Amino acid sequence: MFQGNVITLNGVAKAADSTQNLVPNCGFFQWTEQMYLWLTSPAPASYGGGSRIMFSPKFFTVTPEDAGGRRDFIVNNPRRALVMKLRKTELGPHGLPALMARSGQIIEVQRAIPGRAVPPIVRLPSGAMVQLSSATRSPEGKLRLFSLRGAEVQASKLKLPMIARQNVMLQPNQLTPMVSTDVFRSAISARKFILNKIPIFIDAVGNVIDVEPGQADGGVLLSQNNSLIYYISTVNDVYAYHRTMQGAALIPFNTPLTFPMTMADANAVKTFAATKGHIILEPEALAIETKSSWVAASSVGNPNDYVSVSATVPTFAKTANTWTPNGQTVMKLVMVGLHVVGSTNGHGEMVWGTFEHVNNSPNASYTYQSTSGPKTVDPVPGASWVFSPTGSAGPFNVSNASWNGTAIVGTPIASTAVMRTKPWGMDGSNSVFNTQVISANASIIKELLAGDVRKNYFQVGTTWTIGGQAPSGGNEVGTNQLANSTIETFVQASSPGAPGSNCFQCHSTNKVSVSHIYRELKPLP
Repeated sequence: MFQGNVITLNGVAKAADSTQNLVPNCGFFQWTEQMYLWLTSPAPASYGGGSRIMFSPKFFTVTPEDAGGRRDFIVNNPRRALVMKLRKTELGPHGLPALMARSGQIIEVQRAIPGRAVPPIVRLPSGAMVQLSSATRSPEGKLRLFSLRGAEVQASKLKLPMIARQNVMLQPNQLTPMVSTDVFRSAISARKFILNKIPIFIDAVGNVIDVEPGQADGGVLLSQNNSLIYYISTVNDVYAYHRTMQGAALIPFNTPLTFPMTMADANAVKTFAATKGHIILEPEALAIETKSSWVAASSVGNPNDYVSVSATVPTFAKTANTWTPNGQTVMKLVMVGLHVVGSTNGHGEMVWGTFEHVNNSPNASYTYQSTSGPKTVDPVPGASWVFSPTGSAGPFNVSNASWNGTAIVGTPIASTAVMRTKPWGMDGSNSVFNTQVISANASIIKELLAGDVRKNYFQVGTTWTIGGQAPSGGNEVGTNQLANSTIETFVQASSPGAPGSNCFQCHSTNKVSVSHIYRELKPLP
């Protein structure tokens, strides 16, 4: 996997050859491992330098949406600090901010119209509508609503069935619970209003939607040392010039356009890039997209054990309940999470893998097969985690701060106890897949030399679809309850055994629209 076919300390890895047919399941897990090593390799001179290959001039930072809903490519420059932002709200299948109902359905929240706040009016079981004056929520998550007269009211709740899971035998003698992506594509449209800093979600006719306690469509994650977590998205040059080839117009969501999947596709992009004066060094990587999460280096006890960069981040004037933006500063950050996403031969839906640092969060209990027999691993109660108090019993993954459009708010703003409820991208009881991912990690980590910071990260899992089909009807395979505890913190399963989220619930096509940023990007000059 390394240049020169020799493993060296913090050495430069090769990009995986995405034009090859990947053989399930180990071929996909190995692709993810190699892409991780490549992306996090120190950037050599041939890439234009930089801290890591994914931040070299062969990659481009993608900006957040502007006022017109468009994004820009920014050429990475080793002489200029990266720019990172707060957590970007996860988007649902229709490109709207998403969260999960208690029953497991995806809820998409309509974006507020400036100057037209959603009125705090809910439907009663009788069908009458009542305006609310206030709301409270108990520590157990019970919501109480009060009318303008101060009387408690019982709002009508949207009745949602628990999502049924069909058991599919993907491995001999191993049943895996599946949920049809069609269920998630039928995302429930919601509106939101806020009372006493409590977000309340209602459907089109005023029924209250019961969401997991603490979930918010703008949840902000803090470490246990109260460091904000920052995010950045980058894409490689194949991705950027493929988008540039399509022109300046917004790409329709239902476009038939696909990402490059063959060497011929890649060479067409390489030839086009050359007309713009850009040389693509590794076209066989095909289209690559990353999203990574970072905290202040000063907030962890062992910053030298992390991939680190300098970046410009926002600063805030802070009170107990409100943090208001007041500028920006350059800060040393360390990486805690990384999504590795890319097109491969026959897989326009892209392959989705994710990595975390070993110190992030505790796992829920899980089982796996060792060379000496079956093993069960329980959470380590005495461990010190970046995102969870030592020995915490929960509640886990509950948002204690959110972005309301102008500031971070909370009652008060506080860190979150985080748990990885699907430890290896599947329910902890799925010994077969747990073993495969653990084995994939071990096969790479043991080969890296002592002192290589990449040894301190592990693959949580990787997911794709059967034959590269559009995700639908249980064809999402690999570790298909995949969530990163630092990126999908508030939309991962609320507890072990609960319905789990997966990338394909919201990235639900095998065309370029599977990437939530592609359509909106403006072409390079």
